[in-house]
Amino acid sequence: MSNHIKLALAVSAALSMSGCLEVEDNNNNDDVVAALEAQNQLLQDQNTTNALPITLSGTLKGATDDVDLSDAQVSIKFAGEWSTPVPISDAKILLEKQPAYSDFTLKVESPSEAFVAMTYKSITRHSGQGQVVNQDLGEILVGKPKEKVLTLLQTGENIFVEDLAVYPLYEVEHQGYNIHNLVLQQPEEFAGFTKETGEYKLILAEGIPTEIHAELDIDSDGVNDFELELGQSGLASQLLSSSKVWAEDTLYLKEINQLNEYNLRLTILNEQGEVLEDARVSSENNDHGNAYFDYDSVTGQYVLEAAYRGWLNVEIPSFQVGELHYTSAEMSIYETEFEQQYRVSISGSQYRVFRTEVVEGELNLAVNLSTFSYESPSIEVLSNNVKDSSLEVFYSAPVALVEEDNVQTSVELMATDAMTIIPGNTQNDQGITPGTTYVMHAPKSVGTSVELMLNGTKLTASPAAELADGEYQYRVGDLVNVIADEEQNVYSDDSEGFTVSKSAFNVNDVVLDNRNYTTNGALIVAKNTADVVVNCSWCGGSGNVRLYTPTSINNLEELIFTLKSYTNNGVVQDYHREIRVVVDGQLYSTSKEFMLKAAQNENISANYYYPQVGTSLDSGYRYSNYTYLNLNDDVVGSENSMTFDYSYTTKEGDTQTGTITYKVK
Repeated sequence: MSNHIKLALAVSAALSMSGCLEVEDNNNNDDVVAALEAQNQLLQDQNTTNALPITLSGTLKGATDDVDLSDAQVSIKFAGEWSTPVPISDAKILLEKQPAYSDFTLKVESPSEAFVAMTYKSITRHSGQGQVVNQDLGEILVGKPKEKVLTLLQTGENIFVEDLAVYPLYEVEHQGYNIHNLVLQQPEEFAGFTKETGEYKLILAEGIPTEIHAELDIDSDGVNDFELELGQSGLASQLLSSSKVWAEDTLYLKEINQLNEYNLRLTILNEQGEVLEDARVSSENNDHGNAYFDYDSVTGQYVLEAAYRGWLNVEIPSFQVGELHYTSAEMSIYETEFEQQYRVSISGSQYRVFRTEVVEGELNLAVNLSTFSYESPSIEVLSNNVKDSSLEVFYSAPVALVEEDNVQTSVELMATDAMTIIPGNTQNDQGITPGTTYVMHAPKSVGTSVELMLNGTKLTASPAAELADGEYQYRVGDLVNVIADEEQNVYSDDSEGFTVSKSAFNVNDVVLDNRNYTTNGALIVAKNTADVVVNCSWCGGSGNVRLYTPTSINNLEELIFTLKSYTNNGVVQDYHREIRVVVDGQLYSTSKEFMLKAAQNENISANYYYPQVGTSLDSGYRYSNYTYLNLNDDVVGSENSMTFDYSYTTKEGDTQTGTITYKVK
């Protein structure tokens, strides 16, 4: 192997380890030494480029034509200290070899103070390996220093408003979201104040849009103590907008949150006008004074050195003196438009609203308190629900059941749709005579199991036996208020009505009937209860046909019949009408009717609502819908019927569809 190859391998190994070669000048191999030194310089330049690949450039411009930029200089700060200021030549900013993707602060200033120093923040761009990136900062405006003098006077007093923190804010335009844009930083200087002249002085950058603001919350309580006489424009701290900075030199501020200071002296009296000494009186918003009143035994008054802004609230909790309990009271004292005059509102047993004034530094007020005795709490219903035919009620205080002969009488479960039919040909106590049928709405009590839990605050009631289909309601009467040891009828502890329906719906149980007292051409009931034969010339004629559905439709989520055609005395007619019986689990244009099977010549007497008569249906409840068609009975040789498409869905989600024909009865 030649010496040149060995040297090349050695150089390669050294480069791979350190990136640079250490060169010893021994006058041997001068050409090799020169090559290695050049290689070292190249590697150092590459390392610098990789570490500091960003060149920042921009243009400095005066906000007005007469700004002197001759000694302008720029400095930059990353994580550490400020760099050495770099002179700006020909208004061109150039900062080379800066780190990539790093936050920085940029300051442009003039040692001779030819313009006001400006500070910006931004972030440098990304850079690839060995890539030099030029980042344009754009145009940077600077303005000549110009003194702004401002005088602030208090409205009505014409005295100087002193020692406010007055400061400038640059008006910064939003340029869209770009993290590499320069963001102008607000100045940190406050105006100087001269007490003798009442002047605030600021040095502003002429030509740079600037607002003037002030901290108007003097006592740092979160509420401004002054505002502009003519109203704030924009932010609550703004005194002058950028368009008004050089136009206005004097502003008027009105005090809006002045401190109310006086000696509040409160006399507390009983109903006989006697002074009460054992009250505890306080004010939680006496901002600059004590919270609790002191008692002055000489004058018999409760005393507070009031020092607050806005309004004062005084609280007198209820308290006891011997065997007597006194009511609580609350007093609010509000400012009025007149100095030293206040509006007072006293709430409690004796409500008062009036105006009064501070005299010789004192505001003297009196409050009358009433006595009260202990009252046990009344019972309130907190929750009332029926679940699976069982009642559950929560009360606000313990209750007990009222009992008679060891049987509770507080809770009843009523079958609310129960009806009683009394035909006149039966023995009865109501005086119903033959030829008349009496129909009476007669809710019936159903056996019930009742239990109290949770120390008497939860009542549950359940049917003692399985309920038949029908409508029910739990009715809660008097309960014993355990604390008061007295009976009380609690408001709103009756349950909502609920329906029990266990029978499955069968589409074949639906009936069409025209209510003409006949079916298949024959009288349904031939004689009345007086044994008088029906003599009716119009019975059996054409009638308005209704669709009667069983009470089992309460188990359905949806039931729809679509009338496709009907047959009138053997003649088929196409027809379309949709009859929606149940929709979303609720009856839809559907009436619940009580049907009574009776002769046409029977007198019907009812005490609640009149039953439907004339149909072929047995006495009991049905639901009905109009078909709006008049048809005769279906008889042999003369068909009268209707054909429907039907669709129904059970509560469990099972859907059935089909077509069915019903004969008119």
